[in-house]
Amino acid sequence: MKLTAIIIDDEPLARKLLTEFSEKVPFLEIINTFSNGLEALEFLKEHSADLIFLDIQMPDLTGLELLKVMRDKPQVIFTTAYAEYAIEGFELDATDYLLKPFGFARFLKAVTKAFERLPQSSRPAEKEGDDHGFLFVKDGRDLVKVKLSNIQYIKGQKDYVQFHTLDGKLMSLLKMKDLEQDLPANDFLRIHQSFIINTGHIEAITNDKVKLAGEYLPVSQSYKPAFKAFLSKYGH
Repeated sequence: MKLTAIIIDDEPLARKLLTEFSEKVPFLEIINTFSNGLEALEFLKEHSADLIFLDIQMPDLTGLELLKVMRDKPQVIFTTAYAEYAIEGFELDATDYLLKPFGFARFLKAVTKAFERLPQSSRPAEKEGDDHGFLFVKDGRDLVKVKLSNIQYIKGQKDYVQFHTLDGKLMSLLKMKDLEQDLPANDFLRIHQSFIINTGHIEAITNDKVKLAGEYLPVSQSYKPAFKAFLSKYGH
């Protein structure tokens, strides 16, 4: 099952960039592109899409005006160079807001959010025992699907992060702060500026260190309160 999308943007280069980014994402399919909202409205009378990449500043009909006149609204990711429209965009229940110029990592984060918002009935049935949570991690030229349950811990290294998983290691251009916000708080815990751990893979706790995958990782002073709160849930 793929997330189907259309692009509405009056700038040819913007449409080209969105199309190129989309081609790198396995679960995303662009079914049409438009230079103005009126053409897109005509298309949507006969066709359906899960998502619209929608520019805001366009002649004749702005992206905000277009969204207000639509009856059956798909998910929308606004794309614009003007940050001042963000509040109004989110008031219209936009899935996300991409501020131009944006890179592939930020684009991927937005479309993953849109995919996760698809109704469960629209997603492919998962086999019994499969994990529902996953991330697509860019490793070199590849996008690798990583099950959250397979992640043991994540190590930050400047602008990169290294995923230590049951299947091996992956290095990706991401920031720890952004990644931390995307991981489920019930399963992942930041214990250090450089480490996020999957609590389900904890093997042992010794003084101010946590053992995962045979490695002892430090719990820094600033993250001790959160770590102690986690332990208190289990009577420690």
